[in-house]
Amino acid sequence: MRFHLRFIFILSVLLFCFGSLAYRILDLAYFSQGYYKVFINAARTAKEVKGAIRGQIRDRKDAVLATTAIKIDVGVDPYVIDPSKNQEKIAQLAALLGNTTEDMAAEFFKRETFVHAGKERRLRWRKMATIDNNDLYEKIKTLGIKGVYGNRRIERIYPNHELASHVIGFINKEGVAVCGVERFMDDFLRGQDGWIESEKDGKRTEVALFRKIVIEPKNGSNIVLTIDLRIQEIAEQTLQQAMDELKAKWGSIIISDPNTGQILALCNAPTFDCNAFNKVPIENLRNRAITDLYEPGSTFKIVPISIALQHKLISSSQYFDCTQETFHYQNKKYNLPKDHALLGRLTTVDVLRKSSNRGAAQIGIILGAKNLYEGVRNFGFGEKTGYGFDGEASGLLSKPKYWDHLTITRLPIGHAISATPLQVHQAMGVIASGGYLLEPKIILRILDDKEEVIIEPEPHVIRKVLRRDIANNLREILHNPDSSSSVLNRVKLAYKTGTTQKLIDGTYSREHHIASCSGFFPAEDPQFLVTVVLDDPVPEHGGIAYGSRVAYPLFATIAKALISSYGLSQ
Repeated sequence: MRFHLRFIFILSVLLFCFGSLAYRILDLAYFSQGYYKVFINAARTAKEVKGAIRGQIRDRKDAVLATTAIKIDVGVDPYVIDPSKNQEKIAQLAALLGNTTEDMAAEFFKRETFVHAGKERRLRWRKMATIDNNDLYEKIKTLGIKGVYGNRRIERIYPNHELASHVIGFINKEGVAVCGVERFMDDFLRGQDGWIESEKDGKRTEVALFRKIVIEPKNGSNIVLTIDLRIQEIAEQTLQQAMDELKAKWGSIIISDPNTGQILALCNAPTFDCNAFNKVPIENLRNRAITDLYEPGSTFKIVPISIALQHKLISSSQYFDCTQETFHYQNKKYNLPKDHALLGRLTTVDVLRKSSNRGAAQIGIILGAKNLYEGVRNFGFGEKTGYGFDGEASGLLSKPKYWDHLTITRLPIGHAISATPLQVHQAMGVIASGGYLLEPKIILRILDDKEEVIIEPEPHVIRKVLRRDIANNLREILHNPDSSSSVLNRVKLAYKTGTTQKLIDGTYSREHHIASCSGFFPAEDPQFLVTVVLDDPVPEHGGIAYGSRVAYPLFATIAKALISSYGLSQ
């Protein structure tokens, strides 16, 4: 009886064990197949991402402004390598890396620890060198030194350092496009990563025979800018010299083709090196030409005078009494702003050439609030220029219903309005282009990785602002034949300077100014449009930093260089 019970017990245990095993097999094979298949495939599948190469940024003549390089950081795990057993190979490694065997053994193979989260840990990797030669890395690998290996990384390189930095922008340490063309054109530049999906063996090595998917990466497009590196260098050298001599807080220079709106140079100071963007104050990264607002002052006088001539409310030969402190018009009395000197009776032409505040204010009164406001808007003030980059300011231009009794006399002289340097530049471009407001262009063309053209933007006319005869008339006025500085190397210059008192604690300061100059040349057939703005420059011998005194010389320096370089004096 006892034997039968023991037999039944053993049989029951065996049946239970084999039954459980059979159930487990059935569970793995059928019931839970889908669940475990995920883990099995993950263990067997090898997926390798093939990174796309970011496209280049170039100037209009194909000089490289930004490019991508593959770097290899070669390092060692000092807790794996045994220098005493690899002396010959270490000597070969040192020779390949341009080092000495003694220095390498002393510096890179010493074992160190560090404290992390309260625990002492081993330093398991020490970088020995960074190389960009894949053949050299292959030679290092063939040495077969255990513990020596490299990590590949993609690095963005800006070969011209500070040159055109505010236009180009940069990629930060996390690989994110932060500003400039890098950010604005990021969708084109970054391309599309590819990948390889295959199987791995037990040693985690790819079995190429069982590759399932091979998607080749699509490298990023190359962006060709309207910037001319040669002209950009002229602008930056001129601006930096002025910053050093005049101790200005900041400055901007813009140079463009007035017939197409293409920007040939754009620079700001202080500036930064795109390769070392994190080593400068954050305000140096601002593209002040499109972000910073200021009252344009006398450079703005081209606007009310052009509008009044366009509406036929005044003529070029009409006289204005600039000795008066008040002006009576349509049964109203208006207080006029002061002039920098007693200018007497002036024609419209001389109001602009002698930069009379009182004359410009009278013209603004004759125009009326509605015509003045609409005309100023037509010139592009109070709205973005179309430059397209993040951070561009629209400027400040109030509607007439918000004006006080002084605005009608202050707006015509460039007060009661705030604009960016690029807006002032664009407004002067209306005169230079023959009456058209053009959208500033910074992208000349976009090429795929095979150098085929994808996009080539055409010049874009936002609107027609002035009749051609009015624009031609203003060209003649802005070229002052009585001025000794209006002809350079037989080329006629057309320009307007401006000096604006800065607002300090709500009061216009007599010691702090923004000086500017905007103009074009040759006056009769404009090829270059140049705008210079300096914030708070300090003249060498003291006195007021008039635009004619500190900003015009920069305009003239640039004009002289471009006239000589492009043979305009012939």
